[in-house]
Amino acid sequence: MANDLPGSYCQNCLTWNPGDRETCVKCGTRLLILAGDQTWEDEPEEAEGGEDLEEHLLERITGLEETLRRVETYLETVSDQLGKLERSEVMLRNGLMALVQEMEQKRQLDAHAFSERWEHLVEENLNLISARELFTRYRARILPIARPKSMSQLKRALLETTALLESADLPGAAQRLGQALPLDPKNYELIFTVASLHEAAQNFEEAESLARKAVGLSPRHFEAWMLLAKLLQELPERADQAIEAMHQAADLRPDDPEPRMMLAELLLEQEDLQGALEAAQEAVVRRKDGETLLLLGQVHLARGESALAVPVLKDASAYLPGDLHVREALAEAYLLQDERPKAFAILHELLLQNPGDPQLLLMLDAETHPQLREARDGKPGTQTLLDEAETLLDEDQLESAALLLKRARRKGRSQRLEWLELRLAFLRQPEKTLKAALDFACSDRHPRLCFLALRLVLEHLMAQKREPEIARALDAFLTRHPKSSGAWEAALMRLAYRLMNGQVTEQDLVEVRRLHAHPLPGLEPRARTLLGQYLLALKHHQDVLDLLDPLLEKEPTLINHFQLGAALAGLGEREEARILLKAGLEADPGDLNESQAKGVRSQIRGLMKELDEPPQP
Repeated sequence: MANDLPGSYCQNCLTWNPGDRETCVKCGTRLLILAGDQTWEDEPEEAEGGEDLEEHLLERITGLEETLRRVETYLETVSDQLGKLERSEVMLRNGLMALVQEMEQKRQLDAHAFSERWEHLVEENLNLISARELFTRYRARILPIARPKSMSQLKRALLETTALLESADLPGAAQRLGQALPLDPKNYELIFTVASLHEAAQNFEEAESLARKAVGLSPRHFEAWMLLAKLLQELPERADQAIEAMHQAADLRPDDPEPRMMLAELLLEQEDLQGALEAAQEAVVRRKDGETLLLLGQVHLARGESALAVPVLKDASAYLPGDLHVREALAEAYLLQDERPKAFAILHELLLQNPGDPQLLLMLDAETHPQLREARDGKPGTQTLLDEAETLLDEDQLESAALLLKRARRKGRSQRLEWLELRLAFLRQPEKTLKAALDFACSDRHPRLCFLALRLVLEHLMAQKREPEIARALDAFLTRHPKSSGAWEAALMRLAYRLMNGQVTEQDLVEVRRLHAHPLPGLEPRARTLLGQYLLALKHHQDVLDLLDPLLEKEPTLINHFQLGAALAGLGEREEARILLKAGLEADPGDLNESQAKGVRSQIRGLMKELDEPPQP
């Protein structure tokens, strides 16, 4: 039957597109067949018509081949540019890391604080940049499938959204583009773009609702399935739905490793280790790099397969040399193999770069691998809940944290859950929970968690100057966990407390020297500062000079200026001490917080005032 209306069939979904449309009304694919009168005939009426059709198709094929050659040339150019950008990125990153290491060695930079601030700023900027790129990419798909009546208003909404993104107003951009949804309620590309902007603006409920609508309208929309999976995987109670969304995305793009990586991570959290292994292996087959190999190594670790994890993680190190997560996983693999010297060598190196990192200290103190996982991750399915609860406790949102801990308790108890429950109870009623916290600190649980409980007890007792109880708590912990990282920190806390109360003795100085000679990796400056204070308190001024004078050029910190200046003043070098103390007022605080730095500067001014007075006969 003949169709006399002008138009063309889509080469992708075979939908008839009437008129002179350049894109398919159903799937949005750019049409390759020129619009025109389309007829279906059993036999051509004229031989010339068949020849015309063949000539037309040959012209179209020739045009497509030429377009393909131009696209290939363009992609080669883009590839060259990406290569140049990648080389520039490597050079910039290496240069920045070298600068940070040099400044850290000279004590001109707190690498840990710099890293945290850098990551926060990078995360914010990357989130905004990602939203801009996504909007730029997908707005080109919105108008071709838009209703003609809404075209002008949609264009205006897109322009205003662009302006809001350029001014870094993510929530405003999501809201403005969302106002255009009633204009074209079945435009799945518009719905997906609005959902993505809401996700970037952390409006997760709105983003999930729109993502579901997008996949309902366009079941083959890969990006919408990925967005929905990303939103659902953050909700433990919707893990099954997230897994289904990831399977849908994986089926749509069989060669893409991203859905399989997300699937492996989620199955790993759900303790479906066989499923996680299969998904991680499939991701490595599709793209072998540091990210996929690290994921596969982590799955092997969760399965207790250290012999398989070590070579995989070594391969990941070749792709990501020095990466914290890869090195940490490799150290865990060595612990699982009971090769503790190799593990401790890696942890020592990482702690020097990341002093006081809680995850590294958990691994350093772990007596067994199961104990490490229970103290770090909790029971299957509880890690996300416990992470959120810990963040809420840090922010003093006790009621919200209590609800999350209650949900985690239903899934099973763990050492990490017990620690967070203790911390919650202590924050609510410290005096009533004091004995329970001390019992926890002296228990057979993970030594690092025990130290954290002890620190709660000590901070409370020291604030009230309950010295006999402080001594008993410290002695009990040091007896129970004498070789833990917490033992070193607890001993340092005790000596600092004695110094603060003016109770120092020569025997205490011997203990401080011992702690300084065998510091916890990355915390040597803390021990050196305490040693300097003890030497000043006991008037060993020459020892202070021997300790700090060689370091001042590399570490010109506030506390080093103060201690060295005080020692010079004690030795009678008044003018040199005055110069050094004056420079100390402008020196970098180093590891001191704001209140500590203020106190040291006050001491410097007091000492300078004494030096300005004429010496007593």
